[in-house]
Amino acid sequence: IIKRLQDMLQEHRWHQKKIIVAVSGGADSMVLAALLQQLQITISIAHCNFGLRGKESDEDEAMVVSWAAAQGIPCRVQRFDTRAQLDSQGGNLQEIARELRYQWFEELRLETGFDLIATAHHSQDSVETMLINFFKGTGIAGMHGILPQQHKIIRPLLTFTKEELQQYAQDHQVPWREDSSNQKDDYTRNAV
Repeated sequence: IIKRLQDMLQEHRWHQKKIIVAVSGGADSMVLAALLQQLQITISIAHCNFGLRGKESDEDEAMVVSWAAAQGIPCRVQRFDTRAQLDSQGGNLQEIARELRYQWFEELRLETGFDLIATAHHSQDSVETMLINFFKGTGIAGMHGILPQQHKIIRPLLTFTKEELQQYAQDHQVPWREDSSNQKDDYTRNAV
């Protein structure tokens, strides 16, 4: 895994960049942070607490902050009142959360002088995206999965499966928390 990630970083010329890692507390993002640190990439962690799962959201935040401190990785947390945002502007909860997080990531990147923002999307996420686009009736331009880089957002784990990442976490004692909302099928991505 480490060699494959190293190759991906070099191929895209990300290996000498300062990278903010978006870490939710799930296995994928925790492993991404652990791997980048192992490769001695300059990283910082950004964690969003959307407050949508009450105590569970706060426990995710506490675990990420604690792990980052133990690893000596700078960590920033942003809390959002996502429900209030939804009530005031309407729309889709998942889309609002997405907009809030990516806006904050970019503000943080500019504030800290980091080069890139890494998310932990993996191969299944890419396939899900392609299927969602297909079911929405996208044209040929939308018939691709998640791109490795869009502007300052990079996705170094696209060649890895969720199972590989969870196995790495288990083998290397990387802690993670399972988001209970992933078990519900009321969001399009979960249903797919």
